[in-house]
Amino acid sequence: MPLSKITAIAAVIALTAISASAPAQTLPTVVVDPAIATMTNDELVKARQDAMKEDGGILRTAAALTGDDAVAAATTLLQNFTNFPALFREGSITPDSHALPIIWQQWDEFEGIFKDAQLGATKMLEAALAEDDLAYGDAVRGLTQICGECHQTYRGR
Repeated sequence: MPLSKITAIAAVIALTAISASAPAQTLPTVVVDPAIATMTNDELVKARQDAMKEDGGILRTAAALTGDDAVAAATTLLQNFTNFPALFREGSITPDSHALPIIWQQWDEFEGIFKDAQLGATKMLEAALAEDDLAYGDAVRGLTQICGECHQTYRGR
């Protein structure tokens, strides 16, 4: 099971437990998956590629999601965007990587994109929990733009 699926399942379980015992607006505490610290470069590349593919799939269908499905999608995105900076440990380029070396030359800007994406995913999650379809749709569109911005500058091939 890819790392992103494991973290998504854990985040959904945590969110479900929190939702059952707290007001609807309580957000889960999301932290970088500790398993990332021990990954090899090949594992980092695979994990970030899997998470990005997962995010792309979610964002293509997210606008149509409601209820628990929208909450789960936003939670997965938030976890993945939290993990991404750690998945780009300096030097983690392999023959399978699409990451450009400019990432590490412009680390603050690169990391800033993920912080923006985390904020966007948080807004998406808040809107999903509040069942605010307008805000949810706005957050989805915003995240799609952030992904495109990052890929234009930092992704090869």
